[in-house]
Amino acid sequence: MTDAARSALDNAGMPTTWNTRPVRVDDAAVIARHRYFDDGSKEDLAAYERWVAVRIERGTYSGMLAEADGVVIAGAGAVLLDWGPTRGEPSGLRGRLVNVYTDPAWRRQGVARNLVQEVMRRCQKREVQVFNLAATDDSAPLYRSIGFVPYATEMILRP
Repeated sequence: MTDAARSALDNAGMPTTWNTRPVRVDDAAVIARHRYFDDGSKEDLAAYERWVAVRIERGTYSGMLAEADGVVIAGAGAVLLDWGPTRGEPSGLRGRLVNVYTDPAWRRQGVARNLVQEVMRRCQKREVQVFNLAATDDSAPLYRSIGFVPYATEMILRP
Protein backbone atom coordinates (compact mmCIF):
# COMPACT_ATOMS: atom_id res chain seq x y z
CA MET A 1 0.00 0.00 0.00
CA THR A 2 2.78 2.46 0.72
CA ASP A 3 5.62 3.70 -1.44
CA ALA A 4 7.51 5.31 1.41
CA ALA A 5 7.31 5.70 5.16
CA ARG A 6 8.72 8.67 7.00
CA SER A 7 8.97 9.56 10.66
CA ALA A 8 7.91 12.85 12.14
CA LEU A 9 6.97 14.17 15.54
CA ASP A 10 3.37 14.93 16.36
CA ASN A 11 2.31 17.96 18.40
CA ALA A 12 2.98 16.07 21.65
CA GLY A 13 6.51 15.17 20.52
CA MET A 14 5.64 11.51 20.03
CA PRO A 15 7.01 9.72 16.96
CA THR A 16 4.45 9.27 14.22
CA THR A 17 4.86 7.53 10.89
CA TRP A 18 3.35 8.73 7.66
CA ASN A 19 3.12 6.77 4.45
CA THR A 20 2.71 7.85 0.85
CA ARG A 21 0.70 6.27 -1.91
CA PRO A 22 -0.48 7.18 -5.42
CA VAL A 23 -3.93 8.73 -5.74
CA ARG A 24 -6.87 6.62 -6.90
CA VAL A 25 -10.13 7.64 -8.53
CA ASP A 26 -11.91 7.26 -5.17
CA ASP A 27 -9.60 9.97 -3.72
CA ALA A 28 -11.19 12.67 -5.90
CA ALA A 29 -13.22 14.20 -3.03
CA VAL A 30 -10.11 14.51 -0.84
CA ILE A 31 -8.16 16.11 -3.68
CA ALA A 32 -11.01 18.60 -4.26
CA ARG A 33 -10.95 19.55 -0.57
CA HIS A 34 -7.19 20.11 -0.79
CA ARG A 35 -7.73 22.40 -3.79
CA TYR A 36 -10.38 24.45 -1.99
CA PHE A 37 -9.03 24.14 1.55
CA ASP A 38 -9.83 27.73 2.51
CA ASP A 39 -12.84 28.49 0.35
CA GLY A 40 -14.94 27.11 -2.47
CA SER A 41 -18.61 26.51 -2.85
CA LYS A 42 -20.21 23.07 -2.84
CA GLU A 43 -20.60 23.49 -6.59
CA ASP A 44 -16.87 24.20 -7.02
CA LEU A 45 -15.95 21.16 -4.93
CA ALA A 46 -18.33 18.87 -6.80
CA ALA A 47 -17.19 20.12 -10.21
CA TYR A 48 -13.50 19.66 -9.34
CA GLU A 49 -14.14 16.24 -7.83
CA ARG A 50 -15.78 15.08 -11.08
CA TRP A 51 -13.05 16.69 -13.20
CA VAL A 52 -10.09 15.22 -11.29
CA ALA A 53 -11.66 11.74 -11.11
CA VAL A 54 -11.77 11.63 -14.92
CA ARG A 55 -8.15 12.85 -15.17
CA ILE A 56 -6.94 10.23 -12.68
CA GLU A 57 -8.76 7.53 -14.64
CA ARG A 58 -7.28 8.77 -17.95
CA GLY A 59 -3.77 9.04 -16.49
CA THR A 60 -3.48 12.79 -17.09
CA TYR A 61 -3.41 13.56 -13.35
CA SER A 62 -0.55 12.09 -11.36
CA GLY A 63 -0.80 12.52 -7.62
CA MET A 64 0.39 11.29 -4.26
CA LEU A 65 -1.22 11.33 -0.82
CA ALA A 66 0.37 11.05 2.61
CA GLU A 67 -1.48 9.21 5.37
CA ALA A 68 -0.93 8.85 9.10
CA ASP A 69 -2.95 6.26 10.99
CA GLY A 70 -5.17 5.82 7.93
CA VAL A 71 -6.03 9.52 7.65
CA VAL A 72 -4.93 11.64 4.68
CA ILE A 73 -2.66 14.42 6.00
CA ALA A 74 -1.32 15.83 2.72
CA GLY A 75 -1.44 15.59 -1.02
CA ALA A 76 0.17 16.84 -4.21
CA GLY A 77 -0.55 16.33 -7.87
CA ALA A 78 0.32 17.28 -11.40
CA VAL A 79 -1.90 17.75 -14.40
CA LEU A 80 -0.13 16.50 -17.51
CA LEU A 81 -0.51 19.06 -20.27
CA ASP A 82 -0.20 18.14 -23.93
CA TRP A 83 1.84 21.27 -24.71
CA GLY A 84 3.46 20.13 -27.93
CA PRO A 85 7.19 19.75 -28.59
CA THR A 86 9.28 22.89 -28.15
CA ARG A 87 12.98 23.67 -28.27
CA GLY A 88 14.74 21.30 -25.92
CA GLU A 89 11.45 19.69 -24.90
CA PRO A 90 10.72 16.93 -27.43
CA SER A 91 8.07 15.02 -25.46
CA GLY A 92 5.60 17.88 -25.64
CA LEU A 93 4.29 17.13 -22.16
CA ARG A 94 4.42 19.56 -19.26
CA GLY A 95 3.45 19.10 -15.65
CA ARG A 96 1.37 21.68 -13.80
CA LEU A 97 1.79 21.06 -10.07
CA VAL A 98 -1.52 21.51 -8.27
CA ASN A 99 -3.35 20.67 -5.08
CA VAL A 100 -0.29 20.74 -2.84
CA TYR A 101 -1.78 20.75 0.63
CA THR A 102 -0.59 19.67 4.07
CA ASP A 103 -2.73 19.59 7.19
CA PRO A 104 -1.50 22.44 9.44
CA ALA A 105 -0.41 20.03 12.20
CA TRP A 106 1.93 18.30 9.73
CA ARG A 107 3.52 21.32 8.05
CA ARG A 108 7.27 21.94 8.02
CA GLN A 109 8.03 18.25 8.49
CA GLY A 110 9.00 17.41 4.92
CA VAL A 111 5.67 15.89 3.89
CA ALA A 112 4.92 18.31 1.04
CA ARG A 113 8.52 18.19 -0.21
CA ASN A 114 8.40 14.40 -0.34
CA LEU A 115 5.07 14.37 -2.18
CA VAL A 116 6.04 17.05 -4.72
CA GLN A 117 9.35 15.35 -5.49
CA GLU A 118 7.65 11.96 -5.91
CA VAL A 119 4.98 13.43 -8.20
CA MET A 120 7.74 15.02 -10.28
CA ARG A 121 9.71 11.73 -10.43
CA ARG A 122 6.62 9.90 -11.65
CA CYS A 123 6.02 12.54 -14.32
CA GLN A 124 9.66 12.46 -15.40
CA LYS A 125 9.29 8.73 -16.05
CA ARG A 126 6.66 9.78 -18.59
CA GLU A 127 9.20 12.17 -20.19
CA VAL A 128 7.87 15.35 -18.58
CA GLN A 129 10.80 17.75 -18.30
CA VAL A 130 9.16 21.11 -17.55
CA PHE A 131 6.98 21.84 -14.53
CA ASN A 132 5.17 24.99 -13.49
CA LEU A 133 3.01 26.00 -10.55
CA ALA A 134 1.44 28.88 -8.70
CA ALA A 135 3.08 29.53 -5.33
CA THR A 136 1.81 31.36 -2.28
CA ASP A 137 4.16 33.46 -0.17
CA ASP A 138 4.25 30.60 2.36
CA SER A 139 5.02 27.89 -0.19
CA ALA A 140 7.50 29.76 -2.42
CA PRO A 141 10.56 28.91 -0.27
CA LEU A 142 9.79 25.20 -0.57
CA TYR A 143 9.53 25.39 -4.35
CA ARG A 144 12.68 27.51 -4.64
CA SER A 145 14.57 24.91 -2.58
CA ILE A 146 13.47 22.23 -5.08
CA GLY A 147 14.77 24.37 -7.98
CA PHE A 148 11.77 26.39 -9.18
CA VAL A 149 12.40 29.98 -10.23
CA PRO A 150 9.95 32.86 -10.78
CA TYR A 151 8.51 32.97 -14.29
CA ALA A 152 6.53 36.12 -14.88
CA THR A 153 6.14 36.23 -18.63
CA GLU A 154 2.63 34.85 -18.85
CA MET A 155 -0.70 36.65 -18.98
CA ILE A 156 -4.30 35.52 -18.47
CA LEU A 157 -7.70 36.57 -19.82
CA ARG A 158 -10.80 35.66 -17.88
CA PRO A 159 -14.44 36.26 -18.76
